[in-house]
Amino acid sequence: MRIEWTSYQSPVGVLTILEAREGPLIVEFAERTGRLRLAERLQQHAPGAVIDTGPCRQATSWLTAYFAGRPRPFPFPEYLTHYLSVSDSQAAVWRALTAIPFGETRSYEEIATSTGIHPRAVGQLNGSNHLAILLPCHRVVGKDGGLVGYGGGLETKAWLLDHELRSVGLTLSAPPAY
Repeated sequence: MRIEWTSYQSPVGVLTILEAREGPLIVEFAERTGRLRLAERLQQHAPGAVIDTGPCRQATSWLTAYFAGRPRPFPFPEYLTHYLSVSDSQAAVWRALTAIPFGETRSYEEIATSTGIHPRAVGQLNGSNHLAILLPCHRVVGKDGGLVGYGGGLETKAWLLDHELRSVGLTLSAPPAY
């Protein structure tokens, strides 16, 4: 088994990517190193895995299209449960993220209603997302539509949402409050 890693220069900063044959395992803002310890956990869950520099073609291709304003749908990666300890609740919230269309948002409360998971738990599970931008946790906003909680920072969240709106021909009606 081979797990590749690479750095990807994006308009919102450097992203670190780990990818298996099946697809991306981790897409993380480079300055957030906590989740990169998952590489060690991956070695435990997948003995013999070789973590090596590589092109990470699936993730980089998807991210390049996203930042060009031409994203492709990214379905929930079922293979994650093979590599990482993903709870049923995490999977439910992450699946709900993949259902949020490009250029739209949902509140934590809406995700809670659709999954049957308490809104606070939705926030925590949203924050445990291993695939920044691919699983669009940046599209989850507060009940009043305000920007809250994003691992890449609220300025990055605002940029991503504005990028999506511009890509579909809209703009933010007001500067984000954070």
